[in-house]
Amino acid sequence: MIGSHAETALALVGTYGAAAIFVVFALEGALVGKVLPARTLFVAAVVAAGVEAVAVLPVFVAAVAGATVGQSAVFVAVRRFDVDPTEFRVVPVGAGRLDGAARWLDRWGLPAVAVSNAVPGTRGWLAVPTANASTVSGPRFAAASLVGSAAYVGALLAVGVAVALGFGGALGLLGGELAASL
Repeated sequence: MIGSHAETALALVGTYGAAAIFVVFALEGALVGKVLPARTLFVAAVVAAGVEAVAVLPVFVAAVAGATVGQSAVFVAVRRFDVDPTEFRVVPVGAGRLDGAARWLDRWGLPAVAVSNAVPGTRGWLAVPTANASTVSGPRFAAASLVGSAAYVGALLAVGVAVALGFGGALGLLGGELAASL
């Protein structure tokens, strides 16, 4: 028995394919409230597509590109148009959390963008403080966003493959010796 989110995710992926993944990850990257949990949609898409690299590659690329485009849109909106995303009701991130993200950026610099994008719960938060930092260019921000999003989506891909194969089948892909040592 699968939940209603997973059923909706499978229906979207079945109808729209990787485009549905792109849109949901772009909205998440743009700090818009989650229409559908991106993780659920991605894992459902991997399970539906199968575990062959040719089948999951478009899903992977769509998720990484969507997250990067969404975060870059926030970066540009803040940098060029002086938009404060926390003023909008659809953005679930408060000013207090953005202050914490700004301190993290001050301490660790641009690599903090990549790290925050790889960690669930902090994804996209550094777009606003990074845009306010005058030394970071748009392309450098997008590259850091891309790296972190690729790590995050790669971890989700591993979960999707494990679900698709069953946990034992996923361990079998790692090799007999490694699986035995676990």
